[in-house]
Amino acid sequence: MADKVTKKYEFILPLLFTYHFGAPVWRIRIDAAAGRLALEVRDADVLLAFFYTFDCQGHTLQQLSLPQALTWWQGLEDAHAGLVYLHGYADRQLGQHKGITALNAATDKIQWEAADLAFYGLSDEGIMAHPAAAPGEDFVLLNSATGQIIRKQITQQAAAAAAEKFSHSRYQACIYPILYREGEAYFTQVQAFVEAQLGQTPVSAIEYAEAGEMLVVSFYTPATDGKLDNYLAVFNFEGDLLLNTTLGSGLSGIGSDTFFIFKHKLYFIQNKDSLHVYALLL
Repeated sequence: MADKVTKKYEFILPLLFTYHFGAPVWRIRIDAAAGRLALEVRDADVLLAFFYTFDCQGHTLQQLSLPQALTWWQGLEDAHAGLVYLHGYADRQLGQHKGITALNAATDKIQWEAADLAFYGLSDEGIMAHPAAAPGEDFVLLNSATGQIIRKQITQQAAAAAAEKFSHSRYQACIYPILYREGEAYFTQVQAFVEAQLGQTPVSAIEYAEAGEMLVVSFYTPATDGKLDNYLAVFNFEGDLLLNTTLGSGLSGIGSDTFFIFKHKLYFIQNKDSLHVYALLL
C-alpha cells in the first residue's frame, strides 16, 4: 500500500502561471489564431469591469486600457487573430447588446468601433452582426480587422451556419470537457474511478476530458447546508495522480467548462478569481 501511494505522487504537473485578480472572472475567450486568451473580470463592489489579454506562449498577462467609468457597461464578446471584441448595452435591464469595440491586444489600442451594430459571431470571412435596434433585420458581414461592411442582406440562418462552421475549425487546438450528470452511465463509470483513486464520491455532475495520455476530471462532493465543493484532478492512463486541487467551496450549484485544454496546457479558474495554467506534457 505504501508503494502505491508513493507512485501516485511521483509525478506532479508543472505550474506555469498563476494570477489572482481580486474579483470574479466572468468570461474567458480563446483566441486560438493568436495563441491568446481574453478575460473579463467584474468587481461588483466598485461597479468596474476589467479586460485582460493573456499570451499563452510567454505566459504574460496585460490589462487592456479602457476608461474605467464606462467599463461596467461593457462585456467581452470574443477574441480572434489578436483582436478582442467588446460589447455595450442597448437595454441595461434586459442585457441587450449594442455596439462593437475591437481592441488590438498587441498595441492596447482601439482598432475600430461600430456603435449601432450588435456582434453575432465570427465566420471564416469576418464578423456577423446585425442592427442593434432591429435584431430581426438582415445581418451584415464586417471585415474583422477594420469593421467595414463587406456584405449585406444575410439571413439569420446563413449567419448562424457560418458561425457554427467556423467554430469547428478555429477551436481544433482546444479541448473542452464533456459534462456527465448524475444518473448517466458515463457519470457512474467516472464516479467509480474517482472513488477508487481518491476515496471521494462525486455527486451531481462530472466534467471529463482526455488529452494525450492524461485524464482530467472536475467533480463535486457534498458540503454543509446543501452546498457543493468542486475539485479538479489529473491522472495519467495508468491511474497515477498528477494534480489534485480545489476549484471552489460552498457552491450553490454546478458549473460548466470549469477547465479547458489549449495546446497541451491546462487552464482553470480557482475560487472564481485566480487563473492557473499547468503543462500537460511531462
